[in-house]
Amino acid sequence: MSPLIRRLLIALAVISAVIAIFWWIGRPKPIAVVVKAIDRGKVESSIANTRAGTVDACQRTKLSTITGGRIEVLAVKEGDRVKKGQLLMKLWNDDQQAQSTLAMTQVVTARQRVNEACAQATNAEREAERQTSLREKGFVSTSREDSARTDAQAKRAGCEATKADVAQFQAKVNAARVDQGRTSLYAPFDGTIAKIVGEVGEYSTPSPPGVQTPPAIDLIDD
Repeated sequence: MSPLIRRLLIALAVISAVIAIFWWIGRPKPIAVVVKAIDRGKVESSIANTRAGTVDACQRTKLSTITGGRIEVLAVKEGDRVKKGQLLMKLWNDDQQAQSTLAMTQVVTARQRVNEACAQATNAEREAERQTSLREKGFVSTSREDSARTDAQAKRAGCEATKADVAQFQAKVNAARVDQGRTSLYAPFDGTIAKIVGEVGEYSTPSPPGVQTPPAIDLIDD
């Protein structure tokens, strides 16, 4: 190895040693940590965080009935945890229940009329076929056969009309059930009742278009 290269290597070693010494002297001092065992005891003082803030629920809904009425049932109270589909509130709807009961009675009566009218139509059609057979054998006239067929057609039309009555009364039952559904509130998801506006016996008013009124029940997600 030449003397020049040897001198360069010695110089580099000296420079590296000087740099290492300066780094060691100027390195950050370690943070002193005091470790103390925790034990149960009396609370001597506490520190409160005075910074204001808000916490928003991931899911929240303010519920009101579609129609107005007197509150008959409040099935929950503020702070209660509820399940999806659970009844929360119901308005007085005895008049709608009476309409539903009447419509169901009409359905039953109409079905009885269907059985009677359709049985008569079936018998009339059999009689018309019998008259046709007798006319072909020359025992009765054509007018007698035509009269029997006309009577069978009229009774079949009466049978179909009574079936239409059943459908009409069943539609009334469905409409009454929809009206009853407007007076009840059910939880749309699992959550906690945050606030209730109203008491049993008070009148609950739905919000008119463009006018915001306090919701009957404020539900937040858990």
